[in-house]
Amino acid sequence: MCTGSCAKCLGGTLIPLAVFGLLANILLFFPGGKVIDDNDHLSDEVWYFGGILGSGVLMIFPALVFLGLKNNDCCGCCGNEGCGKRFAMFTSTIFAVIGVLGAGYSFIVSAVSINRGPKCLMSQNNTWGYPFHEGNYLGNPDIWSKCQKPSDVVPWNLTLFSILLIVGAVQIIICAIQVINGLLGTLCGDCQCCGCCGDSGVGDFPGSLVVKTLRFHRRKSTSLIPSQGSIVRSCM
Repeated sequence: MCTGSCAKCLGGTLIPLAVFGLLANILLFFPGGKVIDDNDHLSDEVWYFGGILGSGVLMIFPALVFLGLKNNDCCGCCGNEGCGKRFAMFTSTIFAVIGVLGAGYSFIVSAVSINRGPKCLMSQNNTWGYPFHEGNYLGNPDIWSKCQKPSDVVPWNLTLFSILLIVGAVQIIICAIQVINGLLGTLCGDCQCCGCCGDSGVGDFPGSLVVKTLRFHRRKSTSLIPSQGSIVRSCM
């Protein structure tokens, strides 16, 4: 597959994942699907905006760059057909690294929150805090009753942070693929660029060699046809 087409496919996949990340993080501000009275009662990890910043905003820019690579003008670098496309692929690699960092941030925040558990009104001492330790509640739903308020906060936070964890992991994989794809496009060029702007396309693919041969013979045959002015002069 051509590197530009591959990047477009990856960018199209990142868009819905970023939307899922944004929505999941927004829903975390409403534990149990209800508006909370005091924002201090929300888990600290909710305020780290892992899904909004990491899997959301920082992922939009790489996605748009990847989507634009397919239609990039390969003549955009000082008239050199190969330079423009290669530079665009190199730029996509930089944005892919940014995407890896953003998705990694969301992944780490989600993993920490899942392991720590939600902040809630604890039944032991009727204060707000974290009643669970080192993920001991994950395989033991019986102890979820330690959280009195907000209602259903344990499955709510667990579900949404798990979604963010999965979204972050998939985004890391996609951006890592684009890092490799971008490096290949930088070194080898993109097959869509061959012959699109002139005779010196990117790489000597069979299709580009055929185009070059046809153009050479066309110019040669055209040069053999005398111009109208030369015919008139010869007649005079």
